Amino acid sequence: MTTEAFWKGNNDQPICAFTFDDGPSDLPLELWLSVLEEEEAIGTFFFTGEWIDRYPDKAREILSRGHVLAPHTYHHRRMAQVPKTVFLEQLKLTELAYQDATGLACPTFMRFPYCSFREENLDWLDEWGGYRDIEGVDSGDWRGVSSEDIIAKVEPVLDKGTIVVMHSNDIATGTPEALRALIQTAKQRGLRCVGIPEMLESAGLEVGYKPWKITVEVPSELDYPSEGWAPLANKEELSALAAQTIAWNVPQYTLQFNSEQEWLEHLENPIHEFGVIENRELFHIWQFEGSYWGFVRAGVVEDTLVLLDFAAKEAQADTLVYLLRWAAKHAMELGLTHIEARRDIRNMYEMCRQLGWQSEIKEEL
Repeated sequence: MTTEAFWKGNNDQPICAFTFDDGPSDLPLELWLSVLEEEEAIGTFFFTGEWIDRYPDKAREILSRGHVLAPHTYHHRRMAQVPKTVFLEQLKLTELAYQDATGLACPTFMRFPYCSFREENLDWLDEWGGYRDIEGVDSGDWRGVSSEDIIAKVEPVLDKGTIVVMHSNDIATGTPEALRALIQTAKQRGLRCVGIPEMLESAGLEVGYKPWKITVEVPSELDYPSEGWAPLANKEELSALAAQTIAWNVPQYTLQFNSEQEWLEHLENPIHEFGVIENRELFHIWQFEGSYWGFVRAGVVEDTLVLLDFAAKEAQADTLVYLLRWAAKHAMELGLTHIEARRDIRNMYEMCRQLGWQSEIKEEL
């Protein structure tokens, strides 16, 4: 067997980890987040791709508040019972949901629902991209038991390197109260409550990430002209754009920046990512009905126009059609054959299908 499940961190370091599976629908996520933050603890949330697709704003909130979000498969299947094709599909679907919701590459550690896995599954994880399964001490909260019952089960084993498996779903109503008491106990025992990445690093294990991209073939002609786009004109226009895009709840802003000034500085400076430097002449703004409705920042590498950053006031899939037409127009003018993007991958793929354009979702190598 090439890899093993990770059940416990370094016994010599005074750290422990509280982790939460599933994702709530009716109960507010704040019940868990507020306890963690009031007690100065970092939580790791193993949520399904299905939940992330349903609540992308909440997925971003987990990250923006300093916690960790990781895969729990897409459909919450018993993975010991599925064939390899379904197994790997569950991972890919979750990774794409994660990246589409957050704009970030998905971490390559996960948890099996129901702790359901067989040794062969661990080999498949390693084969897929060096994934690691994270298990731990079962709190028993999945039964919907009281906070007292949860505390009684976890407290005796709460020690250096302990990973506590809890739930953040509509059944685990006793968990938030138990969580507070257990964190306080951990601190009394001299333990820091950390995220799983730090727990893995304490054991000398590297945390990996799995990025995806979409590559689109530039069409021979456009079905409709690219309209409403204009190059960034001046600093005043950039300042106005920065203020308006914050009101759009742009994921890039909420995940990475704390003020309008920081966001403005980000927009002012060329992006250098994926081996591509932004061409500032390709910083365009989409205007409609007297206000800004979108922006795009792009660069060129070899035969490809790379969309480095973009956002729209109205986050509907068809706004990607306007972006794709803009990208195709400029790619044609530059003599390029491909367009590449790493945001809104699945919606962009579907819009390409509807336009009759050839596209492919690929793992970033």
